[in-house]
Amino acid sequence: MLTCQHGAGSRRIERAADVTSVLNGSEHLRTGEFYVVFADNVDPTHTALSTLVTATPSVIPAVLAALFDASAASSHGVIVCTGEGPVQRMVGLVEKPDRDETVRLEAECGIANLRLLQGRMRVTPRLLRYLSAVAQSTTTSEPKFSLALALYARSHRVDVVTSTQPLTDFGVPSPTRALVPGR
Repeated sequence: MLTCQHGAGSRRIERAADVTSVLNGSEHLRTGEFYVVFADNVDPTHTALSTLVTATPSVIPAVLAALFDASAASSHGVIVCTGEGPVQRMVGLVEKPDRDETVRLEAECGIANLRLLQGRMRVTPRLLRYLSAVAQSTTTSEPKFSLALALYARSHRVDVVTSTQPLTDFGVPSPTRALVPGR
């Protein structure tokens, strides 16, 4: 599920992490800052969004990311970054890489330049215009938001804010919980 937040309020939009959901959400929240929050990533500390809000200028698209963990890479977007410190720049993204791709990313980019996408993103008007153009030019399937953002980052600044606070991702099967058939 995707929730779009504006200030203190939030609104349920759709059950997909796609470009259309983001564009539909932006239609309802036309003023102020616009954040995309994936509802299956729960923040028990209640600090993730405020960290993202304060870490970088509001005119720059930004994503919240965790330190790289190869064992979790297959269930997350792996962000390739440049720069140093808690705020870096996105230069690429690989969506849920398999083990071989994860090993290749580690070797080519170095662990210090890899982060895991955490489901919190700041969207700017310029990025929304780009997403709209992507949605209009795609004829086969719905563009995935994270991949469209990665394409945008090839020619525009997208900040990556590293957070060390834990987020619980309900979209990832728990090794301690048996899956329930039919769900």
